[in-house]
Amino acid sequence: MRAIVDRSYAHLVERLERLGVPRRWPPLLIVGIAAATTAVVLALVVGITGRTGGIDPPTAILPASAVKDGSTVVNAASAQVRSITMVTPNRWAAGWADCSTGPRCRYSAVIDRDGAKAIAPEWSVPYVTLRTGDEAIAVAPPREGTLTGDTTVLFRLTYDGPVTSRLRYVLPTRTFQRGEILTDRIVPGRIVVVNPEEWTVRMLQTQGTRSPFCDTTGRCWMLSGIGRTDIIWTDDGGTSWESAPLDETNQRGRLTVSPDGSTLVATAVAIDSRSETVASMRLSTDRGAHWTTVQQVPQNLKAAPVAFDDGTAVMLGARSGHRTPQLYRITTDGAEPEPGTPGTFTHLTGDTQLLYGPRVSNQRAIQVATSTDRGKTWQTFIPR
Repeated sequence: MRAIVDRSYAHLVERLERLGVPRRWPPLLIVGIAAATTAVVLALVVGITGRTGGIDPPTAILPASAVKDGSTVVNAASAQVRSITMVTPNRWAAGWADCSTGPRCRYSAVIDRDGAKAIAPEWSVPYVTLRTGDEAIAVAPPREGTLTGDTTVLFRLTYDGPVTSRLRYVLPTRTFQRGEILTDRIVPGRIVVVNPEEWTVRMLQTQGTRSPFCDTTGRCWMLSGIGRTDIIWTDDGGTSWESAPLDETNQRGRLTVSPDGSTLVATAVAIDSRSETVASMRLSTDRGAHWTTVQQVPQNLKAAPVAFDDGTAVMLGARSGHRTPQLYRITTDGAEPEPGTPGTFTHLTGDTQLLYGPRVSNQRAIQVATSTDRGKTWQTFIPR
């Protein structure tokens, strides 16, 4: 019983701290504030709505674009896959784009949950696909690229059917809870926190700007730095951070972390007028305590590396002078090509159990290639 109280109190203190209540206040005062606040809120809810049950997804007034059926986008002859997030081969979310209808593209998303599928409403900016627990969801970012007013929409497929609802904006915070989603794909150059259970979205006030990843131990990683690249991490949901320098001259780095956080791959990227190339790559097999510079890395970076828990990684690229991409195995001994050519991917992600990414064929990406044996063999399907 004491353990339950301790956990509940710590959670309560963190919630109230977000509202401006200092941690140093006496426990009885904090509990009193929480009790009084809860009583007022319940009285208002019951008085206004007459309801005493659980919280439903927020009812939202959505823009007209969110009312349009997204199936015309997904099934268009010129549609392409923009993003894909897979939990298992039978649970995924895919973002689609159709840019054949005029100066502006149209976007939608498809979610598959164990064979049941649903199509998201049409949107004016690309959907972001994310993973939360054992399901994949799709988020439609605000059109102006900030969280200052325009709508952010969450689309998910539950056992009761599809749900589309506006995410509530809440005040920026320095902390987050385990189970919340950290992403740099909703607002460019900023880390955003999505809480699918409370239907909220907010900015994370942190030095990190890109490549957020939370491993299975609860540690969350990301990159920061202006004119340089540092790696930062937290084990307590952002209450405290540690950092280490990665690159003193390049701020275009990418970070890939294995599921358990034991393997880290940091890639410095050089961008010219035609493509991205690998400036350097470093590999850590002990959670960032020591780093090894990877030798013979292919210079053409077609997709970011994917790190495994065993101290290795894979990446898709090509040596200088070669146009056909190959899959390379990354170890502390260097980068070596794997047998076979999986093709050209727009991006590659996954883990030991499942590698996947949209594959380009005839200059279009309508198929997703998957591998369950770390890239030795591949299968394809159309995610719609």
